[in-house]
Amino acid sequence: MSGVYQKGGLRFAYPENWLIEEDEDSDATQAVTASSRETAFWSVMMYEGLRDLESLVDCVAETLAAEYPQLERDPAEACADSRYPDPPGATGCDLSFSYLDLMNSALLRAFHHEGRTFLVLAQAEDHELEQVEPIFRAMTMSLVAR
Repeated sequence: MSGVYQKGGLRFAYPENWLIEEDEDSDATQAVTASSRETAFWSVMMYEGLRDLESLVDCVAETLAAEYPQLERDPAEACADSRYPDPPGATGCDLSFSYLDLMNSALLRAFHHEGRTFLVLAQAEDHELEQVEPIFRAMTMSLVAR
């Protein structure tokens, strides 16, 4: 990763060949999505102050379940690769669903850091998940690395 996004207190590393888009319509203080050239994307929403983590995770998971009725939701599992742990105090879930006959997986994590609340949604088709999951986790950890 050699790209760094830094604006308004939000800072993270990302692969320089990924596209960065800011979401001005979000209710978050800042919302940014980084997208690969294939199907993978990683989105972060940053809120000022400390919000209820479980409520944020539930809200996003329920929104996705309404769009994808066959969505499966499992408690977040610890990553076996210790180079890419979840941020301290993170809560969330792992999601899987079918879209256009392709299986998709998503990681949904929420955590507090430096008086702010972060919500991360990272998603990819299963055929590329093994390749991009370490990138997703590194991007998420870069939010708390200073």
